[in-house]
Amino acid sequence: MKVVLIAPFARSPKATTRARVLPLARALAARGNSVSVLIPPYDNPSESGVQLEIGGAKVFTLHVDGAIPEQSLRQALLQPRLAVELLRRALALSPDVVHVFKPKAVSGLTQLLLWYRRARSGGPAIVLDTDDWEGDGGWNEYEQYPWWQKRICDWQERWGLEHSDSVTVASRTLEAQAWSHRVPPARVHYVPNGLSPEDYPHWEAGDGARGRERLGVDSGPVVLLYTRFFEFSASRVWDVMRRIREVRSDAKLLVVGAGKFGQEHELASLAARDGQSDAAVVAGWQEPHALPDFLMAGDVAIFPADDNLANRAKCSAKVLETLWLRRPVVADRVGQYAEYVTDGQTGLLSDPARPETMADAVLRLLGDHTLHAGLAKAGRARVLERFGWDHVVSGVENAYEAAFNRRGVVRTVCHADR
Repeated sequence: MKVVLIAPFARSPKATTRARVLPLARALAARGNSVSVLIPPYDNPSESGVQLEIGGAKVFTLHVDGAIPEQSLRQALLQPRLAVELLRRALALSPDVVHVFKPKAVSGLTQLLLWYRRARSGGPAIVLDTDDWEGDGGWNEYEQYPWWQKRICDWQERWGLEHSDSVTVASRTLEAQAWSHRVPPARVHYVPNGLSPEDYPHWEAGDGARGRERLGVDSGPVVLLYTRFFEFSASRVWDVMRRIREVRSDAKLLVVGAGKFGQEHELASLAARDGQSDAAVVAGWQEPHALPDFLMAGDVAIFPADDNLANRAKCSAKVLETLWLRRPVVADRVGQYAEYVTDGQTGLLSDPARPETMADAVLRLLGDHTLHAGLAKAGRARVLERFGWDHVVSGVENAYEAAFNRRGVVRTVCHADR
């Protein structure tokens, strides 16, 4: 079977293409499918014109001239041109199915063009992948888009769900959202983010002691916050950390990642305001190859999340990465976090409405070395056994079958373990 995957943006700095599209492409190719990935790198033109192969999948990036300011008029005008080019390149590959990742912006426009072109002259099955709720109540609330752009994003998402042959979703909440937008359950397929070690070369060679030394962190306990700051406020995290420090005054919060609006600096300011400037160590955004040392510098990782639609819908690969590196996780019981973490077995879950429960769980792990070691081992094992891409990809195969069935087309979908 010939498959074309349409990525939403470049491989970096955003994560979806690198952490979801490419691993799925590799897993599909390993099943014997002919797989191509088309990437529109409007957010990182330095990736223009790249051609490579990843585990049997062929990857092509379109050409984009020069740096383009985010949310600029130039970026907005570029997107239709890129969508036309993606359509042309995809159809030239004569695919049986085109799998579009994210229903908005360039990839959303590409789906629209594919749908109307097929209505006139035929074409491949169209499958839409959603890994966030993009419109109202979701990602629109995080971004500082102008009103008209929010309206377009909201419309694109709803149109995309209704105009696809089947849908892959990264969370149970997104599954329910698709059903509520008139997509029959038989055409909605749960495909959470996964993790395969081959996508993380050299990560297991990470050295937490080396990371601490680079940051100037002493031997006290370190609470890891690996984040982009969309899921919670800086003040909420500081509330958790302040409670931890009331019991363990030597504990430090290590922030790996940066907020789009400088939330990591706000967090450091809150610590300084309370006379505890030594409590927050900000490593900031790091290149993927540098992450392991910093992530392994943490004794316990926390994943706070306000209980809202956006957070219930998202599916954080960061949790999987942290669990795989044997960092015990304390996560709020919100959405996919509760799918990845089994409370008391592979991590601990806390109440998003009660920050003291997260602080108490962290203190429990810091004080119980047997529990700490047991959760670290079990968390990694669950990632590898349940969320490896070779296991998760079966949901994609089911989505392709559903798409072909809807169109009355007979195609051979390569299944392992059948």
